[in-house]
Amino acid sequence: MINITARGFELKQGAKDGIESELRRIEKMLPEDSAFDVTLKKLKDGYQCDITVKHFGSYIRGEATEQRIEPAIDAAVDDLKRKLRKLKTYFVDKKRKGGIDMIAESIDELGDDVSMDNFDEAYFESVDIKRTKTITPNMMTDDEAIVQMEMLGHSFFVFLGIDGETKVVYKRKNGYGLLICE
Repeated sequence: MINITARGFELKQGAKDGIESELRRIEKMLPEDSAFDVTLKKLKDGYQCDITVKHFGSYIRGEATEQRIEPAIDAAVDDLKRKLRKLKTYFVDKKRKGGIDMIAESIDELGDDVSMDNFDEAYFESVDIKRTKTITPNMMTDDEAIVQMEMLGHSFFVFLGIDGETKVVYKRKNGYGLLICE
């Protein structure tokens, strides 16, 4: 299933057909139940294209911003293809190696406990939250969470561990970190 949304402009049928034909080629690389959400936005200086593939709680996102709509779509499709190749390589390597090496679970020790007395009340009033999302964390292993984070292109990912604990995996300069919520 392919869902196409245009924001800030009206998308012509020819462009919709072009997007669908590009995504039909990618669809062959994915399981049958996969769904595509394509969002095109008109920006001040061009167009932004986000393509998200959904399959049973897994997401892969390709995105791009260009001056014209056609190059934005092509670049987003290329980004999605690159991430799918990366995912395929990951699974092939995992199968060949018999598993991924253990992720270093060391988290930098925090210094002294920080008390709220040190913060100015005006600081909290000046915080301007631009966007709020509601998520339903899926149960998965740490390795699967890292793959999901990479496929989405985010720097962190919230999930439920196999043991039922809420966890956050995040990127570090030299690898990944893991936060376990109590």
